[in-house]
Amino acid sequence: MSSNTAQVTPTAPALRTEDLARFKARLQDQARALSAQDSELRARLAAEESVTANTFVAGIEGAMAAEADDETIALLHHEQTELVATRQALERIESGDYGYCEECGDAIGVARLEVLPEAHLCVGCQDMLEHRKGR
Repeated sequence: MSSNTAQVTPTAPALRTEDLARFKARLQDQARALSAQDSELRARLAAEESVTANTFVAGIEGAMAAEADDETIALLHHEQTELVATRQALERIESGDYGYCEECGDAIGVARLEVLPEAHLCVGCQDMLEHRKGR
């Protein structure tokens, strides 16, 4: 059967049912933990803003407070990015797309998912993406 349109077809099944259930549970736990960290960071930032807004802070003490705010904001951004990736992975599980590369359609592989359960690209496509970004 020949076709003029190229279709991305998975080369192998991505995961066994038990692997999929294990990754789903792991991602759900990860989402809960990230949500809790997000709330904690927001509370910390609000407390730090309250202190610096209500108190005259000068010199090294003021610089340390500003640096702490910057670190908290950076951590919050990182946690939010991770939470989005985790939720997207859970959506891919529900849609049946989890474990397949979004770029080429090949199976991502259990070993990669063990390390990075929210992965949406296979190693080859991830390498190409990072190369294009100049990393």
